[in-house]
Amino acid sequence: QLADGVYLLGGSSANSYMIEFADFVAVFEAPGNEQRSLAVIEEVVKLAPNKPIRWLITSHPHFDHIGGLRTYLHIGSTIVTHISNLDFLNKDVLNYEPRTVEPDIVSKWPPTELAEGYNYEAIQENYIISDNSRILRLYYVQPLQHVTGMLMAYLPSERIVFQADLFDTHEPPRAAQLPAMLSLYNQVERMKLNVDTLAPVHGRPVGWNEFVSALNSFPGVN
Repeated sequence: QLADGVYLLGGSSANSYMIEFADFVAVFEAPGNEQRSLAVIEEVVKLAPNKPIRWLITSHPHFDHIGGLRTYLHIGSTIVTHISNLDFLNKDVLNYEPRTVEPDIVSKWPPTELAEGYNYEAIQENYIISDNSRILRLYYVQPLQHVTGMLMAYLPSERIVFQADLFDTHEPPRAAQLPAMLSLYNQVERMKLNVDTLAPVHGRPVGWNEFVSALNSFPGVN
């Protein structure tokens, strides 16, 4: 538990994060596969009974981060993505194309939402999920060499930033990650966000000061 109603759901090489609202839940990231996502969903049901997972925020469309999107789609969640990822997700992921090697629940029992087009929210610069009490802000991270269409999330009251592949804490900082780290830092500065905790998909949450120290450890960064 990172804050009231805010949980890290770990247990694999990648985390998901649950943010509870008055009448619904949002989940940041659906990595791995359907088995992993079903385990996360089961835990969300225990932590927030009778609250639907209304939103699934996917940071970016790399394969290890989208394996559970179809699972959340099937339970009625709206997939939140950057608009630049929409064509790929609709054509190759959130569709009726059967999975024959290991059929998932969408292949076995396709929901009508796939045909009706109510399954996604495509954003450009920023987006807000709120219940008039808790606010979750989503931002497009730019510029970024790692991938186009990267989203991060921010809880202003709790001062938590959720992000993927911009700063991984499961291993020491690497020079190859410096461009992504700079993009994260610049985005936080550009939006004037007050951050205490950085919650990564890969690794444990750390304080913002720890991230800044890691960034400043690279030659030429100050």
